[in-house]
Amino acid sequence: MPSSLKTRSIKGFVWSAGESFGVAALSFVTFAVMARVLEPRDFGIVALATVFVFFSNLFVAHSFADVVVQREQLEADHLHTAFWSTVGVALALMAACQAIAEHAAQLLGEPALAQVLHLLSLAIPIGALGCVHQALCRRNMRFDALAVRSLAGRAVGAAVGIAMALNGFGLWSLVGQQLVGTLATTLATFTAVAWRPRLRFSWRHLREMWAFGLNVSTSQIVAGAGEQVLKLMIGSLFGSVALGYFTIAWRMVQLVRSLVSSAVYHVGLSAFARLQADRAAMGRAFVQSTRIACLAGFPIAAGIALSGEPLLLALFGAKWNPSVPLLTVLALEMIPIFYGIFFSPLYRAADRSSWSLGMALMYLILGIAGVLIVAPLGMLAVAIFWVARAAALLPVHILLIRRILGLTAYAIAAPVFAPAMATLVMVAGLLPLRMWLATTGLPDYAELALLVAAGAPLYGAAVWLLSPDLAGLAMRVARTVGAPRHETS
Repeated sequence: MPSSLKTRSIKGFVWSAGESFGVAALSFVTFAVMARVLEPRDFGIVALATVFVFFSNLFVAHSFADVVVQREQLEADHLHTAFWSTVGVALALMAACQAIAEHAAQLLGEPALAQVLHLLSLAIPIGALGCVHQALCRRNMRFDALAVRSLAGRAVGAAVGIAMALNGFGLWSLVGQQLVGTLATTLATFTAVAWRPRLRFSWRHLREMWAFGLNVSTSQIVAGAGEQVLKLMIGSLFGSVALGYFTIAWRMVQLVRSLVSSAVYHVGLSAFARLQADRAAMGRAFVQSTRIACLAGFPIAAGIALSGEPLLLALFGAKWNPSVPLLTVLALEMIPIFYGIFFSPLYRAADRSSWSLGMALMYLILGIAGVLIVAPLGMLAVAIFWVARAAALLPVHILLIRRILGLTAYAIAAPVFAPAMATLVMVAGLLPLRMWLATTGLPDYAELALLVAAGAPLYGAAVWLLSPDLAGLAMRVARTVGAPRHETS
C-alpha cells in the first residue's frame, strides 16, 4: 500500500472509529437512561418495528452509495442518478412499511407496533437524502467531515430521546430519538460537500450502477436479515419481555461492534478500491488490517464475556439480571466477527460483490434453520448457536480470499494466532480475580474497574512477549495517528 494511502486510511479509520465511538457513547448514555425509565416491553415493541425499518435502510444506504465510492471513473450524471434513485427507493420502502404496519401488528400480537412503525418509517426517506453526500466524503476519504456532522446529528437525537423519556413519553421517546437524530444528521451532512442534486436522470448510468448496487444492497439486507429474523423469532417464540432482555444484551454487543465495524467497512472499501489493480498490495493491506482488528477485538470480546454481570448490573440495575448469561454468550461472537471484519469491503473493492451476497445467504439459511432446531432448548441455547454460526463458515471465507489475493490459507489465518494466545493469557489471569471479587461485596462498578485495570496491562504484556512484531505494528499505527496533519497530507 502506498505510504500516502496508508496514512490517509489510518487517519480515516481513526476519524471513523472516533465517530463510531462518539455515536456509541451517545447511544450508550441514552440507552442507560432509558433502560432505567422504560420497561422491557417498550424496548421489545420498538425493536420489532425497527426490524422493518432496518431492512429498508440497508437497501437505501448501500444500493447506490457504495457504487459512488467503488467506481474508478465517476461522472456528474452518476451522482444525480444515484441521488434520485436512492430517494425513489426510499419512498417506495416507506410506503411498504406503512402498508404492512397493521398486518404486522396483528401477526405479532402487538397492537402498539402499528403506530410505532407508521412513524418510524419516516426515517427511511429522511436518511436517504444524505446518502450520496456521505458517499462523496468517503470516496475522497474526508472521514473527519462525516464524523463531526454525524456526531452532531446523533447528539441532537439523543438529547430529544432522553428529554422525552424523562417526561413520560414511554416508548415514543425511542421513536423520537431515531427520527430527530436521522433528520439532524442528514441536514448536517448536506454541508459537508458542495455538490447539490439537479433534476437530471440517466438510464444509462443507472444500468451501469444497478448490478453492483443490487448485489451490495441485497447482501447487506441478507446479512442484516439474520440478526433481525433472530429478533422476530425470539419475540414470537418467547414473547416481548424476553425480547426486551435479549435486546439489552444484544445492544451491548452491537455498541461495541459499531465502534469499529462501520469505520472498517467504509475506510476498507475506500482503501481497497484504490488498490484493486495491484492485488499484491491489496493482500498486504488486508493482512495488516486484519492483524490490527484481531489485536483490538479479541480482548474486548473476552473481557465483556468475563465481566458481563458487573457490567450490566452497574449500568442498568438488577431488573436486567436475566440479560447477563445472554451477554456472556453473545460477546464471544465478536471474536470471529473481528477476524472477518475486512471480508466484505475486500469482496466489494475487488468487484466480487456477488460473493458477499452468497456468503450472506449461507449465514441466513444456517441461522434460521439452527434457531428453529435449538429453540425448544431455550433462549440461551439460541444465543450459543448464534455464536457458533459466526465461526462455522470462516473456512469458506478463507478459500474465497485465497482466490482474490493469491495468499496461502496460513497467511490469511495467521493474524488470529498472537491475539488469541494473548487473550487466553489475559482470561487465565483474570478468572481468579473475577472469582475473588464476587466474594468481596464490592459495588459492581468497582469490580468492573478493577477487572479492566488488571486486564489491559496483562493483555498488553502478553502481546509484547508473544509477538513483538505485532506490538511494533500497533505502535507504528499509533504514531501515524498522532502525527500532525501537515506531515501526512
